Amino acid sequence: MTRPVIDHPLIHTDPRVRAAYAESAGIYRMVPAGVAVPGSLADLRSVVDWARHAGVSLTARGAGSGIPGNSVGSGVIVDLRERMPRRLEVDPTRGTAITSANITQAGLTRAALPHGLRLPPDPSSSGWATLGGMVSTNASGPRTVRYGPVRPWVQALELVTADGETGWLERG
Repeated sequence: MTRPVIDHPLIHTDPRVRAAYAESAGIYRMVPAGVAVPGSLADLRSVVDWARHAGVSLTARGAGSGIPGNSVGSGVIVDLRERMPRRLEVDPTRGTAITSANITQAGLTRAALPHGLRLPPDPSSSGWATLGGMVSTNASGPRTVRYGPVRPWVQALELVTADGETGWLERG
């Protein structure tokens, strides 16, 4: 398999960087063609637009704590944890929170507990698992029998589509 030509200023192709993103918590190992670490929504849209035109697959990555191997791939890994802006707002009146994908489950729990709130799905990796990764894998934990996995707890998602547009998905 030939590696795609990577010609984008936000995508790192250094072998050491690529090797660092070749594994996650599971047993899979796949060295990516490159690694993007966007620092803004505009950066992310730029990488997505480039990938569409270059025909290169993108794999979103949070903390890499998922065992199924969903955070490794042969194209470009997009690290959404390191440099993307963080948002964490708890609304105790409505019993909701607005977060960015790079907030950890533990971080949300710390912010919600003073208000008597929590996100019940708590995988064993909750100390470092990001909420974006938890949603993408429909993470669960020991409370799953009573409360279910994480996706039913999500009311809306902001996302960047394959054509580089930003949009929202909402329940109902």
